[in-house]
Amino acid sequence: MRPAPLLALVLLATPAAAAEAGLVRPAFLPPDEKILDVLEASPPLLEARAQLGGARAESRALAAGDHETTLTAAFDDRRIRSDRSYSEWSVQASRGLRLPGKAMLDRAAGQAGVEAAHNAVDDARHQASLVLVEQFVGWAEASEARAVDAEELATYAREAAALQRRVELKDAALLDLEQARGAEARARAALARSRGRERAAKAQLDAQFPALAPDVAPVLPDPTAPSRPLPSWSELIVQRSHEIVIARALADREHLLARRASQDRLPDPTIGVRTFSERGGDETGVGVFVSVPFSGPRRSAAADRQAAQAAAAEAHLTMTTRDVHATSQGDVIATTTALEAWRDAKAALDAADQAARRTARAYELGERDLADRLMADRQAFEARRMELSSRAEAHRAILKLALDAHELWLADED
Repeated sequence: MRPAPLLALVLLATPAAAAEAGLVRPAFLPPDEKILDVLEASPPLLEARAQLGGARAESRALAAGDHETTLTAAFDDRRIRSDRSYSEWSVQASRGLRLPGKAMLDRAAGQAGVEAAHNAVDDARHQASLVLVEQFVGWAEASEARAVDAEELATYAREAAALQRRVELKDAALLDLEQARGAEARARAALARSRGRERAAKAQLDAQFPALAPDVAPVLPDPTAPSRPLPSWSELIVQRSHEIVIARALADREHLLARRASQDRLPDPTIGVRTFSERGGDETGVGVFVSVPFSGPRRSAAADRQAAQAAAAEAHLTMTTRDVHATSQGDVIATTTALEAWRDAKAALDAADQAARRTARAYELGERDLADRLMADRQAFEARRMELSSRAEAHRAILKLALDAHELWLADED
């Protein structure tokens, strides 16, 4: 059963909410609730949740500290020459005490680790969503490409069959029939390849996200540009980036641990209480003791090492921030370019279809030869493939833009 907080995800993933946020949700995608179920069951998300549990346990361990109460008991049988034997015993309990300020740093470091792990769960859902979109759109594109190849094969097969009859009636040249059969063979080979690509895409999608894909791939509709102005998406992606939050939390954790290691140059004392009985109970006593280790080069080296790790984490935060800025700008550029390319490909397809119809009519009237018609048909089908590829790429770019901005399926669980 899906955790209750994910109901908020479902609500925020509805088409109406997505439209208000700046995106018209593509209708060809599976239902949002089904997608969320598949994402929550994906191995990367399960791994991230397990690591979150580990981070919470580590936080509790840091809050508790390394020191534990130690109980020591000793029982002796003392024998004194020219005297009798005595039973003696001693019991002591001791515990190390964290110096002021160390416990606070330990708790803060643990909380920073939990924050990083929590955001890592959201980021795992983000990454899984990107894979899901890529594979689902890829399957839909491969299915439609196979349909285009099948239609092209049927077109050439009809032409070859008609020419076969005309050759038999001495109404067409054998060269025309051979050209038509060559085009048919090429289309058949292309169809075999596209069928293989479609099956491979479906198999990969089913393996990564079981029970998500329907029996028949959907047709990709014309892409719709986001309602929010594209330039504003870049800043939004940076503001909502889980990667930056994770890197910042880990950097904070390393800085806290560096301060903790620096304070650990002054060792924690150990205090204890001891009671004993000697000479068969003739001598008894209770005492308190304190022990403090001498600080040596090991503690200094540990503090220096942790300071270096904090500096490395800070550099990683800077690098991550720059990477996210670059990704956000790349998303906007990719979406803008993909939409422009699809519009041009759509115009090219309309022109190629019109040219193919005119050439077919001219061929029927005897004004063009078969080679011209086959070339026009081939150019029309190539234009369809280009339009399909551009349409699929536009959907990929728009969905990646929306996912990186956390507009779809990725609202924070809290």
